[in-house]
Amino acid sequence: MMKIIKSIIGFLIIFGIGYLFGLKGVKFYEVISRSMEPTLTAGDRVIAIKPEKLKRKDIVVINDPEGEKNVLIKRIIGLPGEKIMIKKGNVYINNIKISEPYIKEKPRYILIKKIPENHYFLLGDNRNDSKDSSVWGPVPKELIIGKIVCLYWPLKRFKLFLK
Repeated sequence: MMKIIKSIIGFLIIFGIGYLFGLKGVKFYEVISRSMEPTLTAGDRVIAIKPEKLKRKDIVVINDPEGEKNVLIKRIIGLPGEKIMIKKGNVYINNIKISEPYIKEKPRYILIKKIPENHYFLLGDNRNDSKDSSVWGPVPKELIIGKIVCLYWPLKRFKLFLK
């Protein structure tokens, strides 16, 4: 009985969020890879809205930069015009180390990139098992199709990403 009540409450929350953001292009996605673990796992269901403004650490849905028909989910790490450096397992933006408590493990690669205007540097939280900007380079803004605002399924992992 409790499971049914939780499911109904979950549905009402999802419906309410969809209603509230209805004018912003609400879309529902299923996570299909392990690249965002531990934040999101394969099979999770999320809600995304059309982004008005993007900021560091937002989780976004993008069209695959390699032209595949998949949509991918990654985290914004670097913003247009910034210099990103990854060394000794840490990420530096304009030579300042950023805190990343959400990653699965520290990256085991070295990278230095300047991010062009209208581009973003996107990484998966599962740094060493993610095809992301460490492989393709900075991503053009027009490939970003949504900003994740909610993990709604499974219900026991429900979480809002509204910062």
